[in-house]
Amino acid sequence: MPTKDVRLREDHHRFVQDEALSLSGLVQNGIDEVKSGDRELPTEADRETEGHDLIRTSVSLTDEHDDFVGSREFVFSVFVHQLIEERIKREQLLQHIQDGDI
Repeated sequence: MPTKDVRLREDHHRFVQDEALSLSGLVQNGIDEVKSGDRELPTEADRETEGHDLIRTSVSLTDEHDDFVGSREFVFSVFVHQLIEERIKREQLLQHIQDGDI
């Protein structure tokens, strides 16, 4: 199974660990959404990292996902960053709903 190295913001890395998320699964699902037309690939080349420590990790991809990523022009780390940011916002919204804030 191919892997892609990525550097995550420390707070994103901690979120993934605290929520017991499979980063590889999150990314593979995101790629599937792009392939089905439900998500766009990022057009940005940078992500917000200023003031954040970065942690190097890797994401496992299936051969099919790896081929797809290799055939597109985008910054993989920005894609991963966006997926995690969306997940964090969703979890925060769910927490607000459970707390009765919404």
